[in-house]
Order: sequence, then structure tokens, then C-alpha cells
Amino acid sequence: MTTIRKLKKAMIAIPLSFIAMGSMHAKETTFAPDTIVMEFGDNATILVLVESPEDLELLQNYDINQMLKEMAMTIESSDDETDYLAIEDEEGDRYLRDTTIVLRNRDRNRQRTQARIKLAGYEVEVDDFEDLGEDLEDMEFSKYEKKERIEKRGWGTRYSFNVELGLNNWLENGKFPDGNNAQYTVKPWGSWYVGLASTHKTSIGGPVFLEWGANLAWFNWKFDDTTTRVNKEDDQVAFSNDPSVSGIKSKLSTTYINAHLVPMLDFSYGTRKVETVDRGSYRVTRYKKRGFRIGAGVYGGYRLGSSTKIVFKEEGDRKKDNENSNYFMNNFRYGLRGQLGYKGFDFFVNYDLNEIFSDNRGPQLNALSFGIIL
Repeated sequence: MTTIRKLKKAMIAIPLSFIAMGSMHAKETTFAPDTIVMEFGDNATILVLVESPEDLELLQNYDINQMLKEMAMTIESSDDETDYLAIEDEEGDRYLRDTTIVLRNRDRNRQRTQARIKLAGYEVEVDDFEDLGEDLEDMEFSKYEKKERIEKRGWGTRYSFNVELGLNNWLENGKFPDGNNAQYTVKPWGSWYVGLASTHKTSIGGPVFLEWGANLAWFNWKFDDTTTRVNKEDDQVAFSNDPSVSGIKSKLSTTYINAHLVPMLDFSYGTRKVETVDRGSYRVTRYKKRGFRIGAGVYGGYRLGSSTKIVFKEEGDRKKDNENSNYFMNNFRYGLRGQLGYKGFDFFVNYDLNEIFSDNRGPQLNALSFGIIL
């Protein structure tokens, strides 16, 4: 017959016990959980410690039967001189991931059982179950283990995935078109650049490195005049304002796939700080850059598509017009790229050497983008 009883403190000596705790937070915690004792016959007992009724529901995620089966098989195959027995399931196929149960043999002379249970990143050691009830209030669970080291740079190539965030503008004959009050003047804030980059850093020798890779970039030029319309006429692209509407925003967007090649001087010689945080069920590794670095190189890209969008109010209703076209834009772009970094901060600037629009098909504009690398 199986009996279940609930008590605040347990004063019990047992030959085999299992302690399960769920829903523990990452921060360091001290609490006195409720105790549920399930007795099976005269010599088998399962002890469950829970902080709340919700924790008890989480035990449904465990295959308790499989745990007990493995414990029995391990004990049957052990000899009398074994100091402790371990049952582990690192893959999580049979029961909850990162569950380790270590049982120490019962001291037959002193009638005591020792156990160490590690569950979901928390570890509890119990020397004697007779003292368990009194020790619950003082029981503390480790938060995490943190390690730091400096990783030296060796020969070869290191890979990283970067996100580039910045602003777009363009220059006409080396000047911003704002001074001429041109219709294609853009807003300095709000003309966004976004790039997703696959980057490799190859060691050349000493502080010299070569950064190379590819990215997918989105350009948005938001016009200062919110009534600006971009129209593709027979032989050129025209920028004009639409006085019949109350403009909210107007922009020209395009997407490029690009490749870049940037020689770099890294005065930390490529070393980086490696920070590892073990939190039981998972490990987080972060790499932090060190020192000062600077470089300049080239890039080239191919246009994948372009479009315009104008949002406006007409007779009190919010409306928008979208149109996809090439707008006589050059399919290829190429230019110069500069990078500057210190520790965890990196900046970039791109300047197109060729014009955005084909010859005699639009204004003579060269794209300019700058921002940060994440």
C-alpha cells in the first residue's frame, strides 16, 4: 500500500531517496520548501521538495519510472565496495535534460544515507536525511559559475556574424543637396541603413589582418519633403512634389548584396576575452574584443530590387502608394569602406564611387552610409 503525506519538515532515515525540485530561478535563492513523502512498502521512500503547487505540476515533465528503473539496475550491478553510484542522462531522452543523481551507499553501522542531487543546474548535498528537515531553511542553491580568460590569436581565419545599423544620405558633386533645396534632399535622421554580414577575419602576420565577407543591405532614403514623388519617365527619373496631398512620409528603398575586403591593423593582435557562464542546463560563451583597430578597403554590390513609397492623407483618409521599379538605378555599386574599433565598439563608413543613377538618367548622386557594427 502506498501512502502520501505532506509536512513542513521531514525527520526520516531511508535506504533510497530521490529529491526533485522544479521551477528554480537563475538568481541565488534560499527557501524552505514543502515536503511530500511517498512511502512504498517498508523500505522504499521517495522524498519530493517543492516550493509551490506549480512546482509539483512541473514534475510531470519527468519520467520518474525510468529514473527508478535505472537506479535499480545500477545498484544491482554494483559491488559492496562502491562508494557512490551515478545515474545520468545528458541527452534528455529518458528524462529531463541535465539531471544527475548521485547516491552514496548507506552506512549500515550508523543507519544513514547520503545523497547529492543536481537538477536543472542546482545542486544539493544531504549528509543525513534525519537532519534534512532542520537544514531546509539554510539550504542555498548556486546561481552559476563564471570564468574568464584571454584567448590568444593564432594563424587562420575567425568567423563572425555581424549586424550593421546606420544612416543613409547622398552627395551631389561632393556636397549634400540640402544647400540647393533639391527635391531629392533626404532627412538626416530616419534614412536608415541595415546590413546583415557574414564576416571572416584572417591573420596575415603581427597586427595585420584581412576582413572579408558578404552582406545583404537595405537602403532607405527618406525625403525631407513628405509630398515627394519619384516617377520613372521615358528617359529619366523625376523627383517632384505633389501639392494635392498632405504628406506623411516619402522614401526610396533599394536592396543590395555586397562583398567587402578590408585590411585591418589590430593592435591587440587579435586577442579577445572569452567569458563562459555555466548555468547548469546550458552554457553561454561570449567573446569580447580588445584593443584598438583601424582599416580601410573596398566593396562591391549588386542591386536586387528597388521601390518607392509615399504615405499621405487625402480628404482625411490615410493612404499610401507603393511602386516597384528600377528607376534607372545602376545595377552595380562599388566604393570605399573604412572601419574603426575600440574594445567592443566598431564603426563603419561606406562611400559609393559610382553614381546611384545611370548616366544622364537622373541626378548625379553618390551614396553615403555610416553607423555601428554589432
